[in-house]
Amino acid sequence: MSFQPKREAKARGMTLLETMVAAALSIIILTAATALLLAGGRVVHNTEHVADSHDNARLAGETLLSAVRQAGAGMSEGLWMVSGGMPLRINPVFGGDGAGTGVLAATTTGNAPVTDGSDDLWLVVPDRNYLGRDCAPGAAMTVLKPGTGALEVNCVGTPTGTPPANPMLVASNMKSAALLTQTSVTSTPPTATVTYQESGVTGFSNAPHKGGFQKGDLVYPVRLLHFFIGTHAGTGRKALMRAEGTPGSDASGRPFMDMGDPVVVQDFVEDFQVTFGVDATNTGDPARYDFQHGLKPDYTPGLRSVRISVVATGRAPRRDNQNQSVLSEDLPLAVENHTPPAGPADGYFRSLFSRRAELPNLAAASL
Repeated sequence: MSFQPKREAKARGMTLLETMVAAALSIIILTAATALLLAGGRVVHNTEHVADSHDNARLAGETLLSAVRQAGAGMSEGLWMVSGGMPLRINPVFGGDGAGTGVLAATTTGNAPVTDGSDDLWLVVPDRNYLGRDCAPGAAMTVLKPGTGALEVNCVGTPTGTPPANPMLVASNMKSAALLTQTSVTSTPPTATVTYQESGVTGFSNAPHKGGFQKGDLVYPVRLLHFFIGTHAGTGRKALMRAEGTPGSDASGRPFMDMGDPVVVQDFVEDFQVTFGVDATNTGDPARYDFQHGLKPDYTPGLRSVRISVVATGRAPRRDNQNQSVLSEDLPLAVENHTPPAGPADGYFRSLFSRRAELPNLAAASL
């Protein structure tokens, strides 16, 4: 019996055609995977941008609403202040219309009239802690003797803490109030004396018809807050800004003006609109309020509500699959009586926050 050795299989490589086919398939697969990855990244980018714009609009709107709900405590029948050397009764909530002129013209930092159609809003807001501390900056004090001029109050002990740079006080009978520019508080236990710049104005008080401040009036600190749209120096984009105010005539002839540099409340907010609801016939029915654009500072009976609207974007424009910011729906929004000028789509998705808030402190029935 004979045995023959087993033949070994010959080694065989890929032909040129097979190599070209494999390379082509690999390129197709890699191209598809890359396109899918880029498209997924673009979807994530656009989704984050939309969420970012929603957050910016909501945070700006909620900040405004929080301040609005605090405004005007103890001032339901107006706030007396000194303007041009004469007593003037004003609203603790008022604002300009970006489409208005004169007193209704909106103003921005430096009190220069705005040109982009956005509104502004002034609020007189009490210190949140005025009922929670005793004889300290931010605490409420009670008037002990009626009359005008320096106030004698029940401050037990020595005032503690550092007062603000430009301390503003309100003396209120919880209906009408008077705005005071504090100059000093001198403690002589068990009382203290509050002096203020307006004390030299004849008859100035929270109730001129009664001849002066009355025993039992509360004296507490307030802030004059000015909200508006301005340009954030760090980004070059529009933002919701806030400045502290002080009595003084602004560029539109209103009784408050910005005291210093504003702070950024919320970035990437490009429009701010506010309308004021007035219950002129005292019906108490919110459905019958008369809403108007802009409200003069002069006292307006029946001011009961405001509607806040803000438009915000994200940090970067949205992109399509070709990395172009050409999404046709990404255009400025028309809100209230402000219609932005027509222009090409810029890729920025706009989010609108609009909510109506009642002014509980200006409804005397709620006291």
